[in-house]
Amino acid sequence: MGIGSLLRGDDAAGHAVAEALAALEYDDVEVVRVHQLTPELATELEGRSLVVFVDAAVDTDRVRLTPLATDTSGRLLTHHLGPAGLLGLAAGLGTAPRAATLVSVPVHDLRLGTELSAQTRAHLEEAVEAVVALLDH
Repeated sequence: MGIGSLLRGDDAAGHAVAEALAALEYDDVEVVRVHQLTPELATELEGRSLVVFVDAAVDTDRVRLTPLATDTSGRLLTHHLGPAGLLGLAAGLGTAPRAATLVSVPVHDLRLGTELSAQTRAHLEEAVEAVVALLDH
């Protein structure tokens, strides 16, 4: 997992899911891997019918899907955003997708390292299947 060496242990879970999805080679799906969401990404959402964010999460013990609403609080100007903030910025620019979902992958070990823990690896297939189900819907 090349990108994993740049991250902290299980924090690379989202990248691992993205790599697995990219390997499926959907014709109409673009897989983008980033370390953090930045304002510049808002323009990349234009014309998308669905955007799926996949992220490592310490607040869950299972793969969780959360439909996302746009954050219109106005507290969006920062060097990195959460998914709802990025959607809010995209809405302000007129580039918001029609739908967005966050797929949270449970993590167990955030120590510096290049490998995912066995517990987090066990959730990867479920996370990929969840994204595929969203895409096929």
